[in-house]
Amino acid sequence: MAQFVNPQQLMHNPSGPDTATHPSSLHTDMPPYFLLPDGKRLVRLPRAMLFTPAQKSTSAITFSASGFPGVRVKDVLRATVLVDEPSDRVFEHHGWRTTNIALEWPGYDPRPVNDPGHLRLPAIVDGAPITRNQLAGEICSLLWMYKNKVSGRPVTRGFERWAFSPNATHVSDIWLLSLHHYRNVWIPEFYVRDRALSI
Repeated sequence: MAQFVNPQQLMHNPSGPDTATHPSSLHTDMPPYFLLPDGKRLVRLPRAMLFTPAQKSTSAITFSASGFPGVRVKDVLRATVLVDEPSDRVFEHHGWRTTNIALEWPGYDPRPVNDPGHLRLPAIVDGAPITRNQLAGEICSLLWMYKNKVSGRPVTRGFERWAFSPNATHVSDIWLLSLHHYRNVWIPEFYVRDRALSI
C-alpha cells in the first residue's frame, strides 16, 4: 500500500526542513489530491515513474502561505503573496553555486537541447544564497515561460487534461507545494485545481 505525506504536515515546525523529523524528509509519496481551506480540491500533477520517493537524495523544500501548504503560481507571479519563512536560504548548506530544475510537465515531450522546462538556477543571487521566496519566484516564472512556449503544441494522448489550453489547464489553477531533489535535478510538485472536481 502506498504511503503519502499529508500536505497539512508539510508545515514549518521548530525542527524545520532538512531535518530527520520533518515530514518532507521522509521517503513517502505526495497525496493524489488535497483540499484548500475554501474547499477547492487540488489534484496532483502526474509524475514520471523514474521520479519516485526512493530516488530522493535530500529533503524537500516546501512552500506555504499564512500557515497553509502551497502557494498559487499566479499570486507568486503577481507578487501578491509572500511565502512563509521567505528569507530562509534554502540551498546555503549545500554549498552549490548553481543547481538544476526541471518541470517535467506531463504530455509534452522534453527537447534534448534548450528544453523550455529546464533551468540552470544560480544558487547565489546578488552575492547571497537564494531565499525561499526568490526560489518560489524562479519556479513560477519558469512555469509561465514554459506555458508560453508549449501552448499550441500537440499533447501526448491521454494527457489532454494537463495541456495548457483554454479548455484544460490555466496558470491561475496551479499551486506550487514543494520542490524535490532526485539525484541531480530538482522537480517541483504542482497541484492543479480541477474545476470539475472543486466543491
